This record gives sequence, structure tokens and C-alpha cells, in this order.
Amino acid sequence: MVRALAWSCFSEPLINEISGPNGVVSHPNLPLTPERQNWLYELDQDDQPLRDYLNKYCHSTRLGLVFESLWHFFLQQDKQTELIAHNIPVRRDKITLGEFDLIYYCRNREKHIHLELAVKFFLGIPNALTAPNLDQWFGPNRADRLDRKLARLTQHQLPLIHTEAGRAVVAELGIGDIEQELLVNGILFHPLANETDYPTLNHSHQRGDWRCISHFQEEQESSREQYTSWRYIEKPSWLGANFTSATPLSSKHMKMAEQKPIMLINAQHERRFLVANDWAD
Repeated sequence: MVRALAWSCFSEPLINEISGPNGVVSHPNLPLTPERQNWLYELDQDDQPLRDYLNKYCHSTRLGLVFESLWHFFLQQDKQTELIAHNIPVRRDKITLGEFDLIYYCRNREKHIHLELAVKFFLGIPNALTAPNLDQWFGPNRADRLDRKLARLTQHQLPLIHTEAGRAVVAELGIGDIEQELLVNGILFHPLANETDYPTLNHSHQRGDWRCISHFQEEQESSREQYTSWRYIEKPSWLGANFTSATPLSSKHMKMAEQKPIMLINAQHERRFLVANDWAD
């Protein structure tokens, strides 16, 4: 889980900043300093504190909840931050309007921060008839879309703190001035030979690719690799995938990919989604 912790808190985000109705919101300014590297190294030698925390506070394998819990652990453990509260409901007249993911205090900046978190894995389907846009990035089940996710964040979750109900919640915590940050982490899986530049995205975002089954099989047969260069990653392990602990690819996994996209990893820790031949239609 230490790999998942490091990936969740210190890997490149999908976006650096985004404009909302109340101004520009940037990603957290909590870099991987030498001190934090040493902390991760020590935790890797003995990860019991992390496991104990997750066993106590995270009773789900859902990626979003695990991702949030890893951030809670980091902010509690880090010497430069203090986790004030998390998953804070915002209500008006007993009606829940939403919730704040977390509020923390940054000792370096001497500021309270409202941080919204999201982790997403999207596959790109370019549209030859329109300019590159965020509406061309889809979740594996095609129900989720990157532009819709960002719209939800900028039009509902982030503005919530500027409402009367949101300000009341902050005041109840004894906080005056508060700033906002947004972290959208994850991996974008590009189609074959796609070098398109998409607006809003962090140019250094984490990348993978995707292949349909027939194309993937042709590649494997031509290189005579017989699937040995790729391994299957179960969804609960998407945050901290490791080639050595992934499952060797077999015909069973090819049949799984016919039903829904599956994630693969190779020895270089490159990621790939394997999808049905008609997935992008």
C-alpha cells in the first residue's frame, strides 16, 4: 500500500489548475521533498501504521474511498500539515447540499485549505470532426466522462464553500480565511499513436494507452511475446500497481476484456487498457 500512497499523493495530476465561478483553483502545493521521501522509505520498511489506519478507517475497496483515505493518512502524518476534518456535510434546513472532501492546515503557508479530491482513469476516443476536447475522454464503462466530472467539481463542489451554508460550516470549525485546492489524479489512456494536445490538461499527466483485443493479439503474435510482457491488474490495485505482483495474462483475461475493459501493466510499469473490439463504436 505504500506504493499506492506515494502514487496518490505525489504523482503528476491530470490538471494543474482550473477556472471556476469564484476564480482559478490549483492543485495542492505539497511536493515530494527529501523529508517526505525519507518518510515513504521508512514506511516501506514497516508499513504497519498505514495498514492499521486503513483497517480502522477505510472499510471499502472502492478506488475513490481508498484514495481519500490515503490522503487523510498523509496529511495526518506529515509534519507540515494538519488534517482538520474530512467528509464534512453541508446542510441547509436539514437538507444536505453536498460535502467538503477535507480541510487541512498548511504550516508552511500558514493557511487553511479546502481540498477536493478525485481519482479517474479515462480512455481517449478522438473525434475527427471536432477539435480536441475533454468530452473525448471516457471511463471504462463509458458512463463517466472527464468534462462532466470537471463540470461537477467546478460548478457544484468548489462553489459550495462560498454559499451561506458552506461558510457556516467553516465558521463552526473556527476557521476564518480559507483557500481552495483541487486534485484530480489518475491516468489518461491514449489511443494508438495519439499525440494530440488537449486543452486544460497537465502536459506531464500520467499516460497509458489502450488496444482492442484483435489489435493486441496481432501485436503479441508478431512479437512472439505470447502475452508474457503484460500482466493483469485487479481494480483494487489500480492505485499502486506493480508488475511483479500483477497476474500473468491468460485466455481467461482475454474473455474478461470482451465483457468490460481490463487494465494491464508491463515490466516498465506502463499501463494499458484492453477493450472489446467494438468498445469505441
